[in-house]
Order: sequence, then structure tokens, then C-alpha cells
Amino acid sequence: MSSGTGNGLLSTLATRRVRWCGVGPAARDDAAVTAAADPLAVTPDLAESRRRIDVLDDRLIEVLADRARVVADVVQYKRAYDLGVVDRAREDRVLADVERRAEKIGLDPRIARQVIRAVIDAFALIEDEELDPEPAS
Repeated sequence: MSSGTGNGLLSTLATRRVRWCGVGPAARDDAAVTAAADPLAVTPDLAESRRRIDVLDDRLIEVLADRARVVADVVQYKRAYDLGVVDRAREDRVLADVERRAEKIGLDPRIARQVIRAVIDAFALIEDEELDPEPAS
């Protein structure tokens, strides 16, 4: 393989690595040049990346706690009006909207759908327990 081909491949891989590392568009060209010279130069420190993920996970937990408080209100409403836990039509609309919004911001819609589906299912279990506290005999 010629060195030109190798450098092109290295440049392509480096540019992808820069995108994966979250470098903004303005810095991408400079970072790609740096990466082509030294691909490890733009690789984030693993410990720092994990710390950032932990912070994001904390935010997700806070959002889930907020959602739990709203679900408690929903349970009261459903109990007062004798409504069931599951509303498949609404779930389908929510999931379709989640996929659309995820795609719009560059997130794989499958990830968004799977996460929100898991959230819906987990809270539906809580709703079911709250609305029917007596286990079936």
C-alpha cells in the first residue's frame, strides 16, 4: 500500500475519532490535522470520560425521580377515574415522537426508543402495583 493511501486512511480514522470524542465542528479541522500526526493526541482520558458519563447518569437519575413524582399524580388520577395502567395508543405516539426527535439531533433512534420503552415499562409496573396493591390469588 502506498504511503498516500495509508495517510488517507489514517486521516479518515482520525477524523472519525475526533467526531466520536465530541470535538465541536469549529475545532474539527485542526483536531483532524493533529490526529493525523498523532492519533492518540485527541483520544480523551478514559477516567475523564467515565467521570463525564457518571455526571450524565446522575442527571438521568434526577430526571427519573422527577418522572416518578409525576407518575404518582397520574396514579391518583387513574385511581379517581378508574382508568387502566396501559394506554398503548399513547405509548406508540410517544415512541414514534421519541424516534423522530432523536434522529433530528443525531442520536440513533433505536437507542432513544429502547431507553424510553424501558422507562415506560418500569413505571407501568409501579403504576400497576399502586393501582392494584392486592396480589391476585
